[in-house]
Amino acid sequence: MRLVKNIINNSHYLLLLFALIFIFIGNSFAITIDEENEIKSIVNQQLEAFKNDDFEKAYSFASPTIKKMFSSPEVFRKMVIGGYQAVYRPQSIKIGSVEIIKGVATLKVYLVDPNGEFVTANYLMEQQEDGEWLIGGCILSKAESDEI
Repeated sequence: MRLVKNIINNSHYLLLLFALIFIFIGNSFAITIDEENEIKSIVNQQLEAFKNDDFEKAYSFASPTIKKMFSSPEVFRKMVIGGYQAVYRPQSIKIGSVEIIKGVATLKVYLVDPNGEFVTANYLMEQQEDGEWLIGGCILSKAESDEI
């Protein structure tokens, strides 16, 4: 009975705690329209850099995580050309929307690769401490549709 009285007497603290948790979780997984536009711009700029074979610029949009894995623009270039032809030389591009997938801001990009195959590129975005968005990964999969 004493526990119940303590909970009732301190219920406003519990409500405040739950409200703060909800606000924190909600804000950490919400993307504003401005952030979505910034994410789309970053990916578009990287795709444009690939089109122009400007791997210095393309590499500049990679997150520190990616830069640790691929230590230079040249190493990054070899990885992209060797395994990411769909983003390196797409026949067609359609930028989709940003979704939160498992807590990660993910931009869906629909592509037609050099062989005419329909591909979905899921760009995993990482927000930096200064608020800037950078590309933390790109997962390619066969598109569910033959339309973009």
